[in-house]
Amino acid sequence: MTLQFFSSSSRLARLALTGLIASQVAIVTTVIHELVATTPGVNRTQQANAQGMDEDLSQIYEKVSQAVVLIQTPNSSGSGAIIAANGLIVTNAHVVEGFNRVQVTLRDGRRLMGEVVASGSSGCVDLAMVRLLNQTKLPTIELAPSNSAKIGANVFAIGNALNTRDTLTAGRISNLIPQWKVYTDARLNPGNSGGPLLNYRGQLVGVIKGGYGKDAGGDGLNYAVAAEQVRAFMQAPKQGLSPVLGRYMLAATPESTGTVSKLALTGAKSNGVIQRNDNLVCDGSRADLYTFKGEADQPIMIRMTSSQIGSSLVLLGPNGESIASPKANQSGTAMVLTKLPKAGTYTVVAKALRPKQLGAYQLQATVPLLAEQGRLTSNSPQLRNGSPYSSYRFVGQSNQTINIFLHQFAFDPYLILQDAEGRVVAKGKASQAMIRVKLPRDGSYTLIVSTVKPSDRGQFFLSVHSSQETQTSPASQNR
Repeated sequence: MTLQFFSSSSRLARLALTGLIASQVAIVTTVIHELVATTPGVNRTQQANAQGMDEDLSQIYEKVSQAVVLIQTPNSSGSGAIIAANGLIVTNAHVVEGFNRVQVTLRDGRRLMGEVVASGSSGCVDLAMVRLLNQTKLPTIELAPSNSAKIGANVFAIGNALNTRDTLTAGRISNLIPQWKVYTDARLNPGNSGGPLLNYRGQLVGVIKGGYGKDAGGDGLNYAVAAEQVRAFMQAPKQGLSPVLGRYMLAATPESTGTVSKLALTGAKSNGVIQRNDNLVCDGSRADLYTFKGEADQPIMIRMTSSQIGSSLVLLGPNGESIASPKANQSGTAMVLTKLPKAGTYTVVAKALRPKQLGAYQLQATVPLLAEQGRLTSNSPQLRNGSPYSSYRFVGQSNQTINIFLHQFAFDPYLILQDAEGRVVAKGKASQAMIRVKLPRDGSYTLIVSTVKPSDRGQFFLSVHSSQETQTSPASQNR
């Protein structure tokens, strides 16, 4: 099956639909009324009830259509629904993909610039949040209560088919994947993407995404992202989570056991358990979420270990940038060792390596004295014997014991540790994954990384810790 999104670009089709704007509600309600009137066994009372439903739909349409907007980028257009009076709009991620700012046209014709404040992806959570600045009293659409969508319930969709405003189609909920997808037989058109699928109380039960099959958008299988996902997606930024978390995992719904925990950078071990109802990652695995506040250029080491599941980590920056995504090595440890690019709140996804893996794990985070990943090349400075080297500085204290960890080397390393006066504190071939040194005095120290053989070149990865921070040795990946 082929998945089709409902974006808009055809001028010819747009012109063909222009004359239908005023009759959208009339067409839908007339079809419903005539179907009841011509069905054997339907009496006048039932016909009157159908007419009342038609009138209710017309009234609901007039109210909620005020909160449906047109969203345009240089590449495409789609629909959106205002869900907060201060200008917060929900739409599809694929409608705004690749853009931080989009043009939003309101029902009254005003064109405003919208900022994309959170975004998933079409392959995972196809939702995005757009905010209009300096707005306070915009019309809104209410989210339907959790688990209120039922198979067989009447629904209708409003959107901007081919840039034509406020098209309306009606149908029923044909199937559900609870907390995730709402399937409907309502006919959807190009340009409906990101628009609301509504119940007959005018509440949003889903955000229209697309359809399957050759006739996708017509009488095929069409679906929307469920309101429960919208509600959870809205809550994620309020919890300090990454604005692009939806590119990696489904947001936790009230029925999920997954929580957001603070990650201490003290070296203390946090015990966790990946469970069946935890946050669902888009690859089918389960995960727990952690956050911490970091500073620019701050070194950080995060280790996830488990004897029951494969370990995998994802570190996301304050603006959603992917910092690292290591998987378990042969010892079953996944480790992030890096310098943070900026100050802010970071999100850590601690996940099982494969779907269906469930079990306990330990998570440990520390702030090393030094964390460096480098490469020795023919252009690197050289020692007297011709060996290339790189040098790094850190601050230590008198009688402080430090641990130098060699996480990865493409050569036999030779290390030299000097104090601020250039006196050698320790030197020699590093034959072990961890080297322990006691510092003689307060002040700055320089660690020189070189090679045993002058002809060697390659990449290296090391960190320096106070022994109080690391009671156990991080797993080595030497050579």
